[in-house]
Amino acid sequence: MTEGKTGFQLLDGGLRSTSALSGSQSGRSLKESFGLRHLEPCAGELTTAFKATESRLSKLLEDRTRISRDLHDCVLQSLYVIGLNIETAQRTRNDQTAEAKEVDGRMIRQINQLIHEVREMVRELESGTVQEFDLSSELFTLCATYEQPGRLRIKLDLQRGAIDILTNEQEREILNIVREALSNCVRHAKATRAVVSIRIRESKIRVSIHDDGAGFSTADGRPRGYGLTNMETRAKRLGGSLRVQSKIGEGTQVIAELSLEPLLTSV
Repeated sequence: MTEGKTGFQLLDGGLRSTSALSGSQSGRSLKESFGLRHLEPCAGELTTAFKATESRLSKLLEDRTRISRDLHDCVLQSLYVIGLNIETAQRTRNDQTAEAKEVDGRMIRQINQLIHEVREMVRELESGTVQEFDLSSELFTLCATYEQPGRLRIKLDLQRGAIDILTNEQEREILNIVREALSNCVRHAKATRAVVSIRIRESKIRVSIHDDGAGFSTADGRPRGYGLTNMETRAKRLGGSLRVQSKIGEGTQVIAELSLEPLLTSV
């Protein structure tokens, strides 16, 4: 090669300059020539980050296993015992009316449904898979469960377009919010009617549960109960917010709003 010209040849799987340079410069490695020495600290940081991520994932898997075990050993077994106690009481009572039999039968059916749902949760946790989930069907089933005793009538107002763009996680969290709100309607508000609405409103998914119950004052500074706190936490997990509007004697409205992705705001 003539003086002053530069060429490249393949050495040990990499390119290396063959230009006629001074002895110290021509002996530089590819790493030094192209500044690759600076990547060594980055590689160390990546290794540390990967190890930290691996540790977090391992802890999540341990948590999932623990939750699965607790659901099976604690919740399921307790439900079995409750169901057996109801069946035993049903058989041993001598003055049981047809109405009482129907009430007992309804409770046993509800417990069996809950046992089925917990079993599905355990199976999903153990397998690491998420089963198909249809929010509309689940809401109709939930409302039918609360309507069976005859004390509460529920109207569902579901916008198909709003349901269709929800993710599986969003659907499950929304169902849990609605379940908790309806439970409050029955246990605390003593409501006779409720409307559950899921619609798109101003680039947001709006979930509303409105009842005609006793209502309460939101300005008395009392801390929120466990149920309301759970609903708010679920909404925040989805990047949304939850607010409660209520007045004594005028019912209560629980509103959860979830922001849509920019691509979906025009739907």
